[in-house]
Amino acid sequence: MTMKWNYEQCSCDISTPGYIERALTRFQHPAPTEQQDSPHKHDIPQYGAKVQFTNDPDNSPPLDATDTKYVQEVLGTLLYYAHAIDPTILPAIRTIATQQSKPT
Repeated sequence: MTMKWNYEQCSCDISTPGYIERALTRFQHPAPTEQQDSPHKHDIPQYGAKVQFTNDPDNSPPLDATDTKYVQEVLGTLLYYAHAIDPTILPAIRTIATQQSKPT
């Protein structure tokens, strides 16, 4: 972790160079083929519709203990980064974390 102090502006920039790259390598995550600027998919509201339908429920089978542990490790790694450096990924992490009792 590096800290860059600016005493004239009374600020401090905190960074962890290479943290995300190491996490991607550790979890063998492939590089994305196209850029995505939103942390998760946005559902566009249909204004004027009589009924606003929600997404269909996920009927995928639950993960086994090994895969559940993998999801927890990824979330823990990214949660540390979000709290220490970049809180913009917290909404996506919280969305995934709410499903942790029985991940699919």
